[in-house]
Amino acid sequence: MNKIYWDRDKISIITDQIESVPHRHCAMQLFLSIEKNLEIGVEDNKISCRCIVINRDILHSFSTGNKMYFTMIIEPTSSLAIQLEERMGGTKYCMFDNQDIEYIQNLLFCLIDSDGLREYREFMIQLYKFLRLKEQSKIYDDRIKDLLYEIEQYNCNTPSIAYFADKAALSSSRLSHLFKEQMGMPLKSYIQFHQMQTAFLALLNGKNITEAAMLSGFDSPSHFATVTKKMMGMPASISVKNSVFLKVTEEVN
Repeated sequence: MNKIYWDRDKISIITDQIESVPHRHCAMQLFLSIEKNLEIGVEDNKISCRCIVINRDILHSFSTGNKMYFTMIIEPTSSLAIQLEERMGGTKYCMFDNQDIEYIQNLLFCLIDSDGLREYREFMIQLYKFLRLKEQSKIYDDRIKDLLYEIEQYNCNTPSIAYFADKAALSSSRLSHLFKEQMGMPLKSYIQFHQMQTAFLALLNGKNITEAAMLSGFDSPSHFATVTKKMMGMPASISVKNSVFLKVTEEVN
């Protein structure tokens, strides 16, 4: 069974079904064990710890081995990602194992048996405290701010880079370069992340995998499945059939 909390800037998952081969993606990702240490591969390293954050575009692999774990896929332009990036200082990964780890694990254990959002909100508040994150702000070029807003408005059939470039009065290559310079990631990768968000929101609203894939602008259901496997470490079919989805309201930070 998977419990997937769809938040506005992250996907939080409690699962025992991740089987991911070495891969990399545009999002930062947090892994947290419930009891014993988790074993994770980061590039050529085999790491044993209870909580770890993997930076974006870093090769990693993970298997739950039929044990329950928590993972959080963090939207790469979010305040949370910016704060973590500042905290990590450009390192490939960061382990968090301070004296409060058992308290966080106990909260997570209680969350497994809860179907409500109140416990999730409380868990996230305490997780942020555990990670010792401070509020950070980042100033973007106005054209990038407008672009992020434009992308957010499209809930289906996200337009091409050429479309957004035309609206910004820039060439596609110049817009892509500016986005990478400002955001530290390719524009194409960010658009794909947004498409995955849109697809899962469609699933939350009762669409099947084929309908969700096409509504969110993927080339095909198999394309959506490939992206889901890469980002979440599990096939889209498993994500849907064996999951409880909970949509987190906007006031949750």
